[in-house]
Amino acid sequence: MATINAPTLQDVQYSGAAPLAAVHGAAVLAAAQIADKVRLAQLPAGAKVDDLRMINAALGASTTVSVGYEYVDGSAADAAAFLAATSTVAAASTNMAVKPVKLTKDAYLTATVGGGAASGALDVVAFYEPRGV
Repeated sequence: MATINAPTLQDVQYSGAAPLAAVHGAAVLAAAQIADKVRLAQLPAGAKVDDLRMINAALGASTTVSVGYEYVDGSAADAAAFLAATSTVAAASTNMAVKPVKLTKDAYLTATVGGGAASGALDVVAFYEPRGV
């Protein structure tokens, strides 16, 4: 199991005074293996994730991707908090189908590969309320 840092991980996320913010994480996978985790972006402590969309290319036979989080300090993680393992065999756009999730600490937005080796473009956009701790 490898951890892959997406190019978007270090992007500055600015929410200003808006009641709703968006964060975009993207990576092009090159034969990412089962259980490989991609850190796509960072969310601030207190963020309440209301909606999320995963947009993927056809990543390969039998592939799945789940979307979740892991706290930056390593204290906890939920690899499928926002999106359970979803087939990525064909190009698709999939929306979050769970209730909003509040993060109590700074967290990485993660995508975890399952089912088979994955190659291709993966984008995730999360919409959240920056509520603070």
